[in-house]
Amino acid sequence: MPLLLEICFVIVTIAVVAIAIAIVRALSRLGKTTEQIDALALEVREWVGQVKHVTSGAEDLVTSVREIVPPIRRVVGRFEAIGDRTAQLSDALLEEVERPLRTAVAVARGVRTGTAHFLERITNRFHRGRAATNGGYGDE
Repeated sequence: MPLLLEICFVIVTIAVVAIAIAIVRALSRLGKTTEQIDALALEVREWVGQVKHVTSGAEDLVTSVREIVPPIRRVVGRFEAIGDRTAQLSDALLEEVERPLRTAVAVARGVRTGTAHFLERITNRFHRGRAATNGGYGDE
């Protein structure tokens, strides 16, 4: 039976050695993982610092915009009032000018048409050889 105990002792020893090797490997991997986590934590700290800086800049920008918006709104309101007044003034001006202008244009067209017709009648009368004495010929 001592042989059987020796074989069991050898198997147990081999098992303990295998477990020790597995633990050493796991601890080595755990060490590498810890180093990577430390590097990642360092990068995260840098990013957090940058994010704080960007956030601070954004807060300054929002504060500046809040200070600028009310004057811009007042200017926009003034432009709106000026636009309304300009539209009303243009409408009133067109109401006052449109009718007399249309009348003047109509009179000018009438004078032009009448003059053209009159000149056409006079030139036709002289080109056909009619005399100035009510349509008679000069040799009669």
